[in-house]
Amino acid sequence: MYSLGWRVFRDHVGRAVPADRRRRSVLVGVVVAVVAAAGLVATGLAFGWPDLGSAVAVVALVLLALAVGVFGAALVPLRPRTVDGSRVYWSGMGMQAPDPIERYFRSGPAPTIAPADRAAVLREADVVRAGVVPEVYRAVLVSVVAVLAFSAVALLQVPGAWPVWVSLIVVVRVVSDVGRLGRVERARALAAALPDVPPQRTPGPVRPGRPGTPSGSKLALPGDDR
Repeated sequence: MYSLGWRVFRDHVGRAVPADRRRRSVLVGVVVAVVAAAGLVATGLAFGWPDLGSAVAVVALVLLALAVGVFGAALVPLRPRTVDGSRVYWSGMGMQAPDPIERYFRSGPAPTIAPADRAAVLREADVVRAGVVPEVYRAVLVSVVAVLAFSAVALLQVPGAWPVWVSLIVVVRVVSDVGRLGRVERARALAAALPDVPPQRTPGPVRPGRPGTPSGSKLALPGDDR
């Protein structure tokens, strides 16, 4: 499930996270990193921490500024969209589908898709995927923040284990979301393999008349049944 989910993420991140959102995320990250670096340099000049005369401290300053910049980029709203361009609003709980369809997306053996649910499974799989892919994208950015911050803290020899805890929380979240992407894709593929079920036609009311005539508006004349 996890390899399948990661492949789904790679294939759909470009569509689920619009290009304008990614560009804005990069721009915000660069601006925030520059501001953070300037603030750290000003702090070093005014208070002597970090020590700007130490090469190790300068490297740590750069890493910390990058971490702040990437975190700023991760906070930019991503506004995910489905394949048809519809906006997706994140509802929490990993983008839950309605209960009759959510059961196909749960962990366990491959589900048997009811033919009557085929269209709903395809539709909800697209919505859930469009909502979860941006969350994985954001979690990947936060994991980069944790790695950069941990490296900076280690170089500065500042006690603090929060980057480690953040990393663990993010890893758990990424693994959970990627696994869900895999299960949703499994259900979607099974539903797509089913034949399309045409809508059932409701028979109209029967109007009185001679059997075999379209309606009761015509009179049966001699010789009509020949």
